[in-house]
Amino acid sequence: MKQVILTAALACAVLAGPVCLPAQTNGTVLPTPVDGDRLKASLDKHIKPILTALHLADAAQAAQVHDLVAAHLQALNAWHAQHDAEIKPLWNEFNQARGKQNEAGADAALAKIDGVYASLKPEHEQFFTQLATLLTPEQVETVMDVLTINKVRITFNAYGQIFHGLTDAQNDFILKNLKAAREEAIDGGAMTEKSLFFKKYKIQIEAYLTAQGYDVKQAYRDFVAKQKAAKAAAEAGTAGQDK
Repeated sequence: MKQVILTAALACAVLAGPVCLPAQTNGTVLPTPVDGDRLKASLDKHIKPILTALHLADAAQAAQVHDLVAAHLQALNAWHAQHDAEIKPLWNEFNQARGKQNEAGADAALAKIDGVYASLKPEHEQFFTQLATLLTPEQVETVMDVLTINKVRITFNAYGQIFHGLTDAQNDFILKNLKAAREEAIDGGAMTEKSLFFKKYKIQIEAYLTAQGYDVKQAYRDFVAKQKAAKAAAEAGTAGQDK
């Protein structure tokens, strides 16, 4: 997996939940209600990055992927229109329990969230089953990454820069859990909710790293201090050039 330099923006992928996101990013939930033209424009806006990332040379194949993703996004949007009022308080319950370090309460909230999302599972499975008939496994992963703004790669690289000396086994554990987070986050509505699914798995990853002998909180403090020092040095250098 290609290494990238972790900037303050990318650090949000690990240090915070939800992740810091561009203001224009609102996930895969479509505006509602919409007329036909607005719906098509909104769908095309969400699907274009997927087709761009896939680089499909076959126009017929690209059209099939477009139509399949469009149908799925509409089904996802309809499902969230029915269930968001139930889901949002449960995520608040999860966050409040985590803030109080109430693991039992957080787990109970997650169980309720999973229960709500169970009704979306058939649509999720059907979408990826059909997608697999059009694309290779690697291309399917590309679709999943686009739908979650590459949070697996970004967060994996972040862990590598924050926690030094990770072994292959430790990296494998981290990557496996981040991909599990991606699998669930795809069903989320707004990007803030997708990030909460990643937060769910980050908790497990950090518990694992603690058991492996890492001081997770200190590693975060050291990383933030290093970032602040680098930023201060850069600003001082810029100020010196302006004189």
